[in-house]
Amino acid sequence: MVSQSISGARKRDIGDLIPHIVQTACAFKSVVTFEVNDKSVNAKSIMGVMALASQNAPKISIHADGVDEEEAVKAIAGLLE
Repeated sequence: MVSQSISGARKRDIGDLIPHIVQTACAFKSVVTFEVNDKSVNAKSIMGVMALASQNAPKISIHADGVDEEEAVKAIAGLLE
């Protein structure tokens, strides 16, 4: 399992990124999840990602587990940083 935490505010609204985040997560075979304020959702679920985005938390953790876990975390973190 590979994890990365991202903190700090993005200049671009996270709502604009949700479709890109989900599309990117779906491109990987690994199980990819986000964790915010002790709540975890599947990054491949647009409804789950939308629910977490509404939390407006200062920190988000990305977790991936599978054959391409490192690439998945790197790609999604790149969208959020």
